[in-house]
Amino acid sequence: MHHPANVTEVESEAVMRRQQRIGISLLLLFSAAYGGFIGLCTFAHSWFSKTEFRGIPLTVLYGVGLVLLSLLIAMLYGWLSRQRR
Repeated sequence: MHHPANVTEVESEAVMRRQQRIGISLLLLFSAAYGGFIGLCTFAHSWFSKTEFRGIPLTVLYGVGLVLLSLLIAMLYGWLSRQRR
């Protein structure tokens, strides 16, 4: 049978606190990685822009790595927040 569109899920306070802790931890992890990128761009620009790995500039590799890290973190958050504890 079809359920109305305004059905909301009710989660316990403990589950919501756990999800917040997971989310904040993963946000801090990504912020550190992104801060490293910004720091290298700001304070070591000449080295960072000239360094290559197998012909690919390190700036590009780091940027793609950040995008992949964000996807990994999103999947990890989804998986961890559904775990029963």
